[in-house]
Amino acid sequence: MTVRAAVLDVGSNSVRLLLLERMTLHGALGERRATVTGLRKGAQADGTVAQDALDRLDACLAGYAEAIADAGWPPVVAVGTAAVREAPNREEIAAVVHRRLNTDLVVVTGEQEAALAYRGARMALADPDGPCRMIDIGGASTEIVAGDASGPRHVVSLPLGVVRNAGDTVAGARAEARARVDEATAAFPVDGPLIGLAGTVTQAAALCNGRYDPDEIHRQRLGRDSIERVLAEAAGLDLRARRVMPGMHPDRADVIVNGMAILLGAMSALAVDEVIVSERDLLDGIAGDTALVPATLTE
Repeated sequence: MTVRAAVLDVGSNSVRLLLLERMTLHGALGERRATVTGLRKGAQADGTVAQDALDRLDACLAGYAEAIADAGWPPVVAVGTAAVREAPNREEIAAVVHRRLNTDLVVVTGEQEAALAYRGARMALADPDGPCRMIDIGGASTEIVAGDASGPRHVVSLPLGVVRNAGDTVAGARAEARARVDEATAAFPVDGPLIGLAGTVTQAAALCNGRYDPDEIHRQRLGRDSIERVLAEAAGLDLRARRVMPGMHPDRADVIVNGMAILLGAMSALAVDEVIVSERDLLDGIAGDTALVPATLTE
């Protein structure tokens, strides 16, 4: 099948590529790749991205450029999120993207990021018409949305992330997440399931299952007790041992404890006992947004 567009999410912890073939009601079809670049790791207090991180991004995009070239070099759409929008040197990040992929980097606001992720998350619902809430825990920000089939109704983007809050204690990260989410979502409706997406939630599901199988975890209901169990196990291990836990992606071993602490704190604030895992996420939302990817490319 023809690759119609190359869609990239330049995130705070990982960079993901979708070689988009077409859109469906249940998500984007096409090859997906993800590389942990740790764009925010080593950033200065003001958010300036370090040279080492720029070098990791450059190496990642060099590999992605080869994959895009092999696909016939379709139109490239690259979107930057929290680490990019907060970085005083965001032009240096954009320059790396342009040099490797010959495209401009579109930097979205936290609210735009949340709305795009929500679009992708709803593709995981068995009931496409009902209300739902969504949580997307990233490297430097966490987006929470409440809405229905017509779109988001309440949107918040919080400065909580697996890299931003690295070094906090488990209890501290959890308490901060609960307090921030509780305050920010006080006006949110409480109806509808909570959908969780991105690396923290999918990695937590993989740890609970003992393996990562995207078809298995998509739409899986992940209970708080299960997350508590694997968080306690992971937190009790050193980094070397954590990397070889069944289901663990080695590149996520250094941030997953913090990520699960944020997730559990948020679940407490939102008064839910389970989260529906979604493999449809921001990438799908970007691919389905005609302002970013023209419909003529996805039909």
